[in-house]
This record gives sequence, structure tokens and C-alpha cells, in this order.
Amino acid sequence: MHQDFKQRLLTWKNDLHPGEIKKVFVSDSPMHQGEYLIRLEKGLSGTLTSKVNEVKVSNQFLTVSQQHGQQDSSTDISHLNKIIYSLEREFNDLYEQIMQETFSDKLNRYAALN
Repeated sequence: MHQDFKQRLLTWKNDLHPGEIKKVFVSDSPMHQGEYLIRLEKGLSGTLTSKVNEVKVSNQFLTVSQQHGQQDSSTDISHLNKIIYSLEREFNDLYEQIMQETFSDKLNRYAALN
């Protein structure tokens, strides 16, 4: 695996906000030798899930330029960035939806700042 691609995966995995859990799973591609099947997963830690329904999303993709470390990995990094963006947006939408459903009676109270 290209070092820059691996570093991008680790950077995403380790960039945590309080209460988040991120996981990266890597498997050999069933289609092309030397390529990988990558699965990204994001969820809430156990301390938050006891108060809120399960919030967990995942996405996966196949690499195309990791084989033997000879090709430019920018294609896979670009694809990874799109997957991460999509996963983050899906997680945020799901989190917001569940927060609205769980705490709808408390979320409607706003105070005006003067």
C-alpha cells in the first residue's frame, strides 16, 4: 500500500471528536491481486449510544492504483476523499435526524441572544 494513501486513512481514523469512533478495515481485493477493499466505519461511543439510538455508518470501495506501489496513488486518494466526505455527511444527517427524534421536545426551546 502506498504510504500517502495509508497516511490519509490513518489521519481520518485518528481525527476524532468527543464521542466518535472511527474504524478502517483493509482486505485484499477479490478482483485484482495487489489491490485492496477498504471499509470505513464511523459511529458513536458507548457512552453516547446509551442515550441516543445507534448511529453508525459505513462505506467501502476498491482501490485501483495500489498494486506493487508502482502507480501514482492520487486516483485512490481522490476517491478516498470523496468516500470520506460522503460518509461524514451521511453520519451527520443520521445523527441530526436521531437527535431530533429523541429530543424533539427539548430541542424546540430557544432563547434569543440580546
